[in-house]
Amino acid sequence: MCRSSTSYLFLLLLPTLLFSCTSFLNKERKNSCSGSQKVTGITGEYVYDLSGYAAGGVSSPFRLFDENDNFDPKNGIVGTPTTSPQPTKQADIYYPLKKGNRIVVDLRVPYKLSEVYVYDQSYIADTVWLYTGNMNDWKLQATIVTVDDPMGWGWKKFPLQDSTQFLMIRFNSPAAAINEMILYGCPAATMPPAATSAYTGERLPKKTIAEFLGVNMYNSLPLEWLQPFNSVRMYTIANTFDMDTVNEYPNNNISISRYGYLYQQTSFRHFSDDLASVGKQMWYSVRGVPVWMNKKGMWDNDRPVTKFGMDPEDPLSYGRHANMMWTLAAVFGKTVVDTNELQVNDMIKVTGKGTMTKYENGNEEDATWVGNKYSSPMEYFAQSSADYDGHMGKLGKRTGVYTADTNSSLIMSGLVEFDTNRVRVLDFLCKQLRPDKKFLWQGGIQYHHYSNKPKGISLLRRNKGTVGITPEEDSLRAKLVKVREQAYRLQPTVECILGEYGYDKNQFSQQATPVLPGHTAAESQGILLLRGINAVAFSGFDRLMIYWMKDDVDENNPNTYLTSGLVREQNGKFTAYPAWYYISTMVNYLGNYISDSIISEKGNVWCYRYVNRSFPDSIAYFIYCPTRTGQKVNGYELNLPGKFASATEISIADKTTGGIPTGLQIVNGKLKIDVSEVPKIILLKK
Repeated sequence: MCRSSTSYLFLLLLPTLLFSCTSFLNKERKNSCSGSQKVTGITGEYVYDLSGYAAGGVSSPFRLFDENDNFDPKNGIVGTPTTSPQPTKQADIYYPLKKGNRIVVDLRVPYKLSEVYVYDQSYIADTVWLYTGNMNDWKLQATIVTVDDPMGWGWKKFPLQDSTQFLMIRFNSPAAAINEMILYGCPAATMPPAATSAYTGERLPKKTIAEFLGVNMYNSLPLEWLQPFNSVRMYTIANTFDMDTVNEYPNNNISISRYGYLYQQTSFRHFSDDLASVGKQMWYSVRGVPVWMNKKGMWDNDRPVTKFGMDPEDPLSYGRHANMMWTLAAVFGKTVVDTNELQVNDMIKVTGKGTMTKYENGNEEDATWVGNKYSSPMEYFAQSSADYDGHMGKLGKRTGVYTADTNSSLIMSGLVEFDTNRVRVLDFLCKQLRPDKKFLWQGGIQYHHYSNKPKGISLLRRNKGTVGITPEEDSLRAKLVKVREQAYRLQPTVECILGEYGYDKNQFSQQATPVLPGHTAAESQGILLLRGINAVAFSGFDRLMIYWMKDDVDENNPNTYLTSGLVREQNGKFTAYPAWYYISTMVNYLGNYISDSIISEKGNVWCYRYVNRSFPDSIAYFIYCPTRTGQKVNGYELNLPGKFASATEISIADKTTGGIPTGLQIVNGKLKIDVSEVPKIILLKK
């Protein structure tokens, strides 16, 4: 009876078993290949330069694979590749000592590799190494010694017997001219579909103009001058917090009271308290090194490791810096921490103030500074992993902003230009080097940009030989749209911030505002800032931080970025420039409006529509001529989308935050407007 039942059950299951075996065999057959085939489909999106040279080095790591379609040396299709993946500008900074320039390629699925061909076109003998494995465990597979004679140029074959998804190519110096690499092997899995270039997922909610707009500062000032701005990016330096030169880490004390006010030693009020009391936000941009490193000749652009000699690519080298960041978050964050854990020397011990929850750990760390100071993506990732949560707690419980306060987050150090490649590499490092794959800068991806035109070639990443141009000449909105889309593809829930944008008033500055006919430099600064604010608002960026709040010099100072202020302080008295009044007017009228649609962005009149977030039937237009030649278009007809009861034109003016309002007559669903290079706001109500 039992044996008979078992036989019957087997007969019932036999078709299922046969189907499963057939499916498995088909899958194996699909994922296998006969012999050793050329690996195809390597794209730039999956090739990473760990030194981050693709922008500043004027090259691309993908050039190591960009001509793969043209050659198949194993099967006799040979020729001469022409593109080199090596950096060509300031190349030496991208070769850290004993590490070199490293390119990592993600094949997207594991491959059973058999050989690699490289094309050597070197004039100098040098060494290149090839590894398989992953970012946590590389295995050396081949050592390539380049030639030093054109007679030896050509394709070279190296055996590569390993199964791997990732490869790393390490160049010792710029001398090695390996212009192409072709891999052979078999995939061990089905290749996933290629990533689409367009982001189609959900987007972050749009911010109103009032929420969107912020300003850069370096010290406190009366709150009345911050009226137009929702947030403050406060420049600070690590040596104002970590001043202890007596006690070594972990016994060093941290100073906190910059911008702070002590009251009878029983309470501690900070500028962030003042801002929070009126509903504004603040974040620190903390760059540089502690005082003890200053005394050893180190300065703002050196790596803030705990002790000299530590590996700047190792998160465990940043314990002291991570403790400083933990202390800031413990004091200003929303979580009450045991005050016995605080090591501060200039204030009473207080935690959980709830006045600041975002911290930018650096400023333009990607720039190439005087003396070839530069922080690679590997180094900045290492510091950030420590600053975020003590590299997942490995540095101890008093390290990292998130460890102190789970409400706190890092903002990415403002990138000196639109280096989307660096963000892509940092995203890759987070996914490969942290088991939680956490993107470390949940507070925002930040870029810096100034509308300018290069004048010749500069050795610095940001071309200092420049002249200011208008946002329209700069194609500002179009540039920002591309940058924002890349951020959405990488991290769709993280804000994108334009952390610096502005103009100098002084005409001898390399970032001088273009002067519009009939207007002063100060007026022109304000006019172009309004046009820039509008461009950023319609780009999809989530925040804009105007550069800069306050001048401490007069308008005759020719130094770059010193006359970008909206107000000036002199002998304790504040004077507002026209830009402050213009921006205040824009915020007063459009503060509760969000960007809606582009009506026209060609010809002599550009027009944009905003919608009131609370009252969607109230709309506003931002309209102007996009030139700087004195262009005017009188009687421009604006077609309205429906019936409206009233229309009001707001013209900006100096010395007033209310502008000059004028009623307009609606005729047959149209408005007639005199348009100039000075933006006007048109308010419509039903």
